[in-house]
Amino acid sequence: MVEYQIALTGLHARNEDTIQATQDWERKRIDETSLKRAFESDCDSLVRLQKKVGTRYTTDGQITLAWQDLFRPLAEGFRGVKPGPMFRWFNTNTFFFAPVVSDEISTDGNAIWKAVGKKFVDHGTKFKVIIPDPLTFAELAEDRHYKSKEKLIYAYAEALREELRSLKKHGVEYVQFSSPSLVARFRQKPVTKSGLKQLGEALRTALRGVAIRSGFHTYFGDASPYLPDLFDSIPTDDIGVDMTQTDDSSLVATGKGIIAGIVDSRTTYLEKVGPLASRIERVAELTKTKSITLSPSADLRYIPRTAADEKLALLGRLKNKLGPSR
Repeated sequence: MVEYQIALTGLHARNEDTIQATQDWERKRIDETSLKRAFESDCDSLVRLQKKVGTRYTTDGQITLAWQDLFRPLAEGFRGVKPGPMFRWFNTNTFFFAPVVSDEISTDGNAIWKAVGKKFVDHGTKFKVIIPDPLTFAELAEDRHYKSKEKLIYAYAEALREELRSLKKHGVEYVQFSSPSLVARFRQKPVTKSGLKQLGEALRTALRGVAIRSGFHTYFGDASPYLPDLFDSIPTDDIGVDMTQTDDSSLVATGKGIIAGIVDSRTTYLEKVGPLASRIERVAELTKTKSITLSPSADLRYIPRTAADEKLALLGRLKNKLGPSR
């Protein structure tokens, strides 16, 4: 029997009112209070939609000033780290400020919690937070201190453990580690088996002693080269693959839950429920998993808000077609 769930996997698109309010604030036409009000209204509408479609774990869509990019709360909240130069976020039309590591990384445990839309944590649903995994942080940061990717990975993981403890204490039920860097290699060589095991050990360090459900989601690339090792090496409860990039036939049986990035987050084209359901049934057959989370392939910030919301609603229809379990 397979239990089907729905969840967002990253930053959500802002609506037109929030975009306009941001521009007005930058031009000093409105004050910060008005800007925060626009963001909260935007988050409210997204949370309502998630509850309507039946997501298991709700996010605030990271629609707050603090989440200008996936690294921002860490770059601004960790000691020894600061925002650096701007770079393109993989092969998208969005950008991020690369974290600059200039000293030993440490944290009071509240860097991520400060960035969370706190009113949504206790919103009648279980709350989920999405953060970069150790590999993505280490490969995209500018390391001026450790001068070693391995040392940086573990330093980041140690800091994350303090952050996860704080998130759990404040009522967060789920953490997703986003790992585009594992599969979106482009001109880089694939991560080796030993590198994947190292990443798994770093995640064990981050999760040690923290009773929180966790997922590890890969996107912007094909996960096939890392299977089945991905299931064996990564210690999270759920493992995610970008189904727009990964061939179903590469999937193998696993005791992990599967995050199936089944709808394409980078196009406004709205897929048909029937073909999606057939693919998910094949995923269930190949993996023998007891849990499949239906999700976008990646962040839905790359398309307009109306299209992003339609993609989320589509996942709701997909779950209804599949039924609560099969």
